[in-house]
Amino acid sequence: MIYLKCKSCGHYNELKSEFLTFCAECGKKLPTNYAEWKLKRPEGSFEDFQREKGVKPKKARKNHLGELQQKYLKWAGRRGAIITVILIIGLAAVAGGYIGKRVVFSFIYPKINKAWLYSSWETAKIGRQAIEISTPMHLGVNDKPLAPEVAQFVEYAKSYRNRVEEGMQVEVNMYSFRPNVSNDLEIAGAATASEMKKNEEISDLKYTTDTIMQSGMNALLQEGSFNYKSGIRLSFCNLLLVNGPHRWEVEIRYREDDTTAAAAAHRIIKSIHVK
Repeated sequence: MIYLKCKSCGHYNELKSEFLTFCAECGKKLPTNYAEWKLKRPEGSFEDFQREKGVKPKKARKNHLGELQQKYLKWAGRRGAIITVILIIGLAAVAGGYIGKRVVFSFIYPKINKAWLYSSWETAKIGRQAIEISTPMHLGVNDKPLAPEVAQFVEYAKSYRNRVEEGMQVEVNMYSFRPNVSNDLEIAGAATASEMKKNEEISDLKYTTDTIMQSGMNALLQEGSFNYKSGIRLSFCNLLLVNGPHRWEVEIRYREDDTTAAAAAHRIIKSIHVK
């Protein structure tokens, strides 16, 4: 078997298709892919690419003591994971209230990897009225049914978000409204804030709203924080853009105490461009 090794998480991805671009484990872009290699080697075949760039996982040296340890770890692995989860939940139950929940959410919602600030980011173009955005993670299609009271006014909708959160959630929504439907920044800002206020998982919502220039048009930037499920404090950035019947919403969520995530969020916002 030939593989491409992911530099981000170390996962070996089986190299059996010319279209392999992203890691199946963490979703990040692999260090090389056939399409980019082909531009430099137009005469090369996929088999040439496999021979030149593919790797085989190294086999560990065999020793009896190591085998004994591996057998024990294999036996205890799942049990150890289960015990860890039970201990965390138990600790939360003992601590109770806010402190207990915070222990659990800190485990589930970690701080982002600092390497994100220095790694190459992926740029995606989303929607029929395209919005361009650069992120440290892969964004995939996240289309979902609109609420009936909203769907009747929408002609077209598209949604993307990251699958592997690793401490940060990025969601991009694009809407094209039907003719004669009011659509401006004030309406967009009020609708986004109202949706957050109605969310039962959110409490103690605090935010500010600023009008900024983005892509040569006025935009609203909502920044603030809230308690998520009464267990952890999250920060957020909402960027809203409107042009005629079209509306773009970019929503970013991360831990309030994560300064690296805050820097990444502002870099994502600065990268946004409407075509």
